[in-house]
Amino acid sequence: MPHRSWLVVLTGAVLLWFAPLGSYHLFNPDEGRYAEIPREILDSGDWVTPRLDGIKYFEKPPLHYWATAAAFKIFGASEWSARLFVALSGFLGLLLTAWCGTRLYGAQAGALAALVQGGALLYLGLARISTLDMGLTVALELALVGLVGLVAPPPVRAAPVSSAASAAGVARHSAVLLALGVALAFLAKGLIGILIPGAVAALYLLLRRDWALAWRARPWWTLAALALIALPWVWLVSTRNPEFARFFFIHEHFERFLTRVHARYEPDWFFVPVLLLGFMPWTVLLPAAAARAWRACRAGEGATWMLVLWALFGFVFFSLSQSKLVPYILPVFPALALLTGRAIDGLPPLRLGRALMAAAGVWAALGLASLVLWRSPAWSQRLEIPSGAALPAIVGAFLLAALLCALGARWARRRGALAAVMAAALGSLLLLGVILPAADTLPRQREITRLITATAPALRAGTALYCVDDYEQSISFYLRRPCTLVGYRGELDFGLQQEPGLWIADLGRFAARWRAASDAVAVVRRSSYLDLQRMGLPMRVLYTAPSLVAVARQ
Repeated sequence: MPHRSWLVVLTGAVLLWFAPLGSYHLFNPDEGRYAEIPREILDSGDWVTPRLDGIKYFEKPPLHYWATAAAFKIFGASEWSARLFVALSGFLGLLLTAWCGTRLYGAQAGALAALVQGGALLYLGLARISTLDMGLTVALELALVGLVGLVAPPPVRAAPVSSAASAAGVARHSAVLLALGVALAFLAKGLIGILIPGAVAALYLLLRRDWALAWRARPWWTLAALALIALPWVWLVSTRNPEFARFFFIHEHFERFLTRVHARYEPDWFFVPVLLLGFMPWTVLLPAAAARAWRACRAGEGATWMLVLWALFGFVFFSLSQSKLVPYILPVFPALALLTGRAIDGLPPLRLGRALMAAAGVWAALGLASLVLWRSPAWSQRLEIPSGAALPAIVGAFLLAALLCALGARWARRRGALAAVMAAALGSLLLLGVILPAADTLPRQREITRLITATAPALRAGTALYCVDDYEQSISFYLRRPCTLVGYRGELDFGLQQEPGLWIADLGRFAARWRAASDAVAVVRRSSYLDLQRMGLPMRVLYTAPSLVAVARQ
């Protein structure tokens, strides 16, 4: 492809990647939480102690909060800037994959791997939803690229550089990437940023008997990076909050993994369907990727060994955890993308075409299933399927993705693998571009949006805001102030144990506070609103929804 055409493709990809980030409201609870904490950082000027709704919140380290607060400072607080860090992280991950794949397997394999990663449904979706998992994934990918560089032979150079000098240079650069990746991964989500690279490196060392890897990896550099990048925050937050260390390191890491304390238990096979659907439209190519990787491992390719161990360890580790959520599996995707991109590069056009036609069939089936469920009132209500024009748009998006996969199947034989995979990846991009704004029309999401719109005009600088027996975390972000919790603790329980004065325990105490107030607004669970009515509280209804009521002090 000519350089000018590549420039057009890259420009279009950047626009499609970043432009839609503000086209739908924040989703609860995660996006509301991970936008409100950075907003409060800017509001308070405290970059050390994370707070959610004004309450200490120590579940996660601050990398995402800091980056998003910086985006708010530069661009203002909005949905687009709240998602900018995850989108930038996801795009950086694609560039890393392209660079690593090119170095290992050639330019076309590298480009194919980046397209596979960017077109995978789960990766693409989490590059558009503000959670911590994309930042962790890309930091871990830095570490993965470093590990791969430590076991792969140095690239052939035109300049007359000795192989020993070249290998030493690659090892140094790879050790730097490993150290930087581990430190940033810790700052993104904690000890898992150390555990995964360390465990994979140890497995490789034992299985391949590459004892010199421990020296080439220069672990003292990783310790230095942790000391310079991560330790200052850990020391500062621990100094200011003596309760932090036990909660963060014991409760949020060991108890989360080993027990069901967070009520997020799922069966051990939970991530099988997540991977199969999340890796679409490339799922059907996983057997070919596994076969190609098996042959490479038998031939002694160290880099492929490292990628396989990374994917397998990550999948098994997260499957064994007693706390499971769909995004947790994301860190295995860069390794799978590199293995799949290499496999596609070696596939006969006819076989690649058949695989893309199978993917087209899956997209078409999902589109037709959505249509059938929409036409069934019982299932439509149970699954909260969007009404109005959203559902036909979703069906159309699935069919468009199917059409582009089918076009890719045709191009596989006529224009080559790169054009074919590009068409299929574009289908995923357009599909998510419809599904996420359509999800904005879900009943609960629409209810929160309308409530916020109706409530905002009643708020002045000194207006007190309360959330009674419920807490929708995007409300604080959109109304630009924390709300005093009444009767609700949830994940803020630990912070409230440290500062119980920030919470009102029951409706009786709230009623007394409300009667004494002159300017206040409350978002109340509907059943609790009926209780407050029976108490005779002076309230003016601002908005009524099936599950929430917004009221102002009369």
